[in-house]
Amino acid sequence: MAFTAPPAEKVESLSLRLGDFAGEKGDGLLADLAGRLGSLGGKERDRLSTHLMGVYRDTASARAFGFLYELNQDGILRLVYHHLRRSFYSVDAADVLQEVFFNIYRYPSNFDSSRPAAFRNWTHSIIRNTALKHSRKAQRDSTLPLGVPETSDEGAPRAEPIDKKANSPLDETAAHEAAEELCGAWTLYLHFYLYAYRCLTPQEKRALYLVEAEGLPYKDAAADLEVRVENLKMKIFRARRKIFTIMKRKFNEGQGDVDRREIRRAMKEADQV
Repeated sequence: MAFTAPPAEKVESLSLRLGDFAGEKGDGLLADLAGRLGSLGGKERDRLSTHLMGVYRDTASARAFGFLYELNQDGILRLVYHHLRRSFYSVDAADVLQEVFFNIYRYPSNFDSSRPAAFRNWTHSIIRNTALKHSRKAQRDSTLPLGVPETSDEGAPRAEPIDKKANSPLDETAAHEAAEELCGAWTLYLHFYLYAYRCLTPQEKRALYLVEAEGLPYKDAAADLEVRVENLKMKIFRARRKIFTIMKRKFNEGQGDVDRREIRRAMKEADQV
């Protein structure tokens, strides 16, 4: 079952923004599909989503992920409702939709874009598993402990109170997301710091290492480098300012897309230093 087309009132704006994005990337296939967005059939919409997911997987582009959401949120939400109709217990479809897109955001490395309908097929399994998970959670929350009457004095069904101290799936999802974002931010920061550090002169590197890594007093570090304390302080100041300037430039250049593979390669290089 193919996902539904985006709402007609959003097609023109979405097509223009997709076209601009394709132009920035130099992506001819994406530009062609974006220009015909309003007339795309189900197979071509699948191809567009699969291509965008491939772009997100390779570049971690937030814009590519945003376009995926805009193109598919309505279709995915309808499929969520389809799966939840089988559940006897009440489940919020919006919570399921949020977790589906979180899983898409979190596990792009598991995606294989070799087939045009790869995104739809891959997402169907995520939707099915996520809806089942929420249905089981709702069932557990409604389970009665042994020895408790199944009905209240008024004859209404009695449900076991939900443990308010336990983390909800949303809390767990938010915690995992925050932890991954923090790890990613620190990895990027260290990657840029290593790049800037390699741009220093050998004496600046040695000075920073003695003062910041070894923790030597300025007097001892100056003796090791055979310079005066005043000269050492100036070298440390210039080295720190150089690192700050280089890192600021790198962050500004990398404000959009971040290459995950380069970060992993930088981490391996850092481990070998």
